[in-house]
Amino acid sequence: MSLFSKKDDLMTQREKALSADLVRLEQEIQRLSREKPKPAPIPKSTEPSSASGKGFAAPLPAASARSASGGNSTGHFNDRGVRKFDVVALWKSLRNHLSGPTGNNPAMVRMLAAGSLHGLRPLRRERRVARNRFIFLFLTLLAILWGLVFSSFHYR
Repeated sequence: MSLFSKKDDLMTQREKALSADLVRLEQEIQRLSREKPKPAPIPKSTEPSSASGKGFAAPLPAASARSASGGNSTGHFNDRGVRKFDVVALWKSLRNHLSGPTGNNPAMVRMLAAGSLHGLRPLRRERRVARNRFIFLFLTLLAILWGLVFSSFHYR
């Protein structure tokens, strides 16, 4: 009887479709990883490094280090092929990390805030619940502190 059965909303249907796509993609990745040949090992130099005489492999030359990283500018590597310390790039990376992800879909954010997406609670209600919880806990703490201060001064 379809009278008492619950209909799936659009978000649940979309979630099921995305889950099926995810499973299909994971299976394809596993299949491709089994077919992919292993990369060739990096050849090591037989001469010892000038920095230490222990016979370790010398660092890659600047040209091969640049080609391995995908860049072709010589400004990011020193003469031995080691990447230079870049303060500006570090600052940009830190700023991007601390700012957090950007909103990808402003229309979706607007709909969630207005509560116009069926089946999802609006953000206004979430904020109201959080604000009321904060006010309740603040007043409770204030009452406890007032009781402690009153009791300590009352018996003096």
